[in-house]
Amino acid sequence: MGNCMESQVNKLMATGNLEREELKELLKFRNPETTEYLYEMACLVRNKTQENTAAVWGRIPISSYCKYDCKMCGLRRENQFAKRYRMDLSQILQYCHAFAENGVHHFLLESGDDVYFSENRVAEILLAIKKYHPDAVIVLSMGEKTKSAYRHWNHVGADSYLLRFGTADEINFKRLYPANMSLLLRKQSLWELKQEGYHTGTGFLVGLPYQTIDSVTEDILFMKSFGADSIYMGTFIPALRTPFERERCGNGDMALYIMAILRLMLPAADVIAEPSLDCVLKEGRMKAFDAGANVMIADIDDMEILRQYKVYERKNGRFSLPADVVPEIVERLRGKGMAVE
Repeated sequence: MGNCMESQVNKLMATGNLEREELKELLKFRNPETTEYLYEMACLVRNKTQENTAAVWGRIPISSYCKYDCKMCGLRRENQFAKRYRMDLSQILQYCHAFAENGVHHFLLESGDDVYFSENRVAEILLAIKKYHPDAVIVLSMGEKTKSAYRHWNHVGADSYLLRFGTADEINFKRLYPANMSLLLRKQSLWELKQEGYHTGTGFLVGLPYQTIDSVTEDILFMKSFGADSIYMGTFIPALRTPFERERCGNGDMALYIMAILRLMLPAADVIAEPSLDCVLKEGRMKAFDAGANVMIADIDDMEILRQYKVYERKNGRFSLPADVVPEIVERLRGKGMAVE
């Protein structure tokens, strides 16, 4: 048994910040007592700032192509065994309709950094979605693009953008990402998205190779200084045929712990329960709501597409939360005392 670091949690709740050494201590000496108290405070803040309301986002993985060769990703360009596909407009609309029929009106269009989806192609998709679903909230997660593309897409219907920075540690960034990627440019893209009026989300993976308490501290402090509108955390899970395929998975409990810290640092942000959590924790996505999350990501119901969109290996836990399971998700969230929009 350990001592509850109540003073650090209370300070974080009161001020939204901690000194670097205080934050490192909170991360390094995580224990059940502190975790329980931190989660309690995170949910208290979530219920106040989000009015005890949760949302379900329907994720549509529109392409498995990527121009980059990131060492941890199963979609990396050099993975010759990856099955590639691109959805056409009719497929994308089909999945939007299916989500809408199940009460989901937030659509997350996600892909590798695929040059095929040009500024004009994506604009066409956005206009089509808005034609059939004018009240939908459209979230994009398609990698680094030009400022003009960000502006164009925002004008024709995109509301939010998710772009993980990966790691705020420059040395680790060079170890994890190819030479034609830059941490500076990634941060620049994030600021450009903010300037163009997007609800901008970012985050990192817990348990990446080379990650330390110091580097996680830097990651958290960057997210605070940036003022992320959405917290897009995940857990590192090795993907086959990547340089890191034999590495260990990240710790799901630590991912939830960091999500709770970020809830207190950024009280009004959306905290997203994303699919990788289910691979490292039983019902990880649902457990995230006990750590202050307010957004659940649901999947399309096409298992063949999900098997091809292998950013990581879905070895354990529930493979997906398809659209037809959304009513069950909603009832369980209501069972936690939350309204669902």
